[in-house]
Amino acid sequence: MPLQPHNIEKHARLPNEALLMRLTSEGDRLAYGRLYSFYYPQLYNSLAYISKSPEEAQEVIQDVFLKIWTTKESLIMVRSFEDYVFMLSKNLLIDRLRRKKKGLEIIQSILDQSTISQGPSPEQHLVFKQYYATALAALDQLSDQKKQIFLLRTQEGMKLAQIAEQMGISRPTVKKHLYSATDFIKEYLRKHGEGIIIFLFLCFL
Repeated sequence: MPLQPHNIEKHARLPNEALLMRLTSEGDRLAYGRLYSFYYPQLYNSLAYISKSPEEAQEVIQDVFLKIWTTKESLIMVRSFEDYVFMLSKNLLIDRLRRKKKGLEIIQSILDQSTISQGPSPEQHLVFKQYYATALAALDQLSDQKKQIFLLRTQEGMKLAQIAEQMGISRPTVKKHLYSATDFIKEYLRKHGEGIIIFLFLCFL
């Protein structure tokens, strides 16, 4: 999959966009909802076409609008919300595609080396054993619910909607717990100096 998607197609501008941005920057949720509702279909169609994944498109849009809300005060510096939201969406999508592509390349490289050498060397086996033990220690400190969500996502490759259905909770709740678990594990592994395993362990989120 190419890492440099074509320009995202943009459409008609929202009337009173400048006013809605100003109100959003002041914390007006109705104005924020108007911006979200107007641009969601345009963003979804473009991102789903580029990524070939409806869920990827939905997750990018959710992340972008969450960022916009959490940094809403900066909207007073934005001249065009249309340009701003499409730029954020394109950059985030490219970053996600890069991470997934790089993760696949690393895993394939490990598999290729194992095939050539007919298994890892004793030194490699020790390193991976240490990495694995550190990762398990981090997982064991999560709540049962967070741990299950994290493992279903990373080990089983399940989509957020599938996890929500299986566990009987809402998709936003799944996403919230997944992000919380991911942040905790990243920090735990970072403190223990396991930089490589951070990337390998989380590159498919």
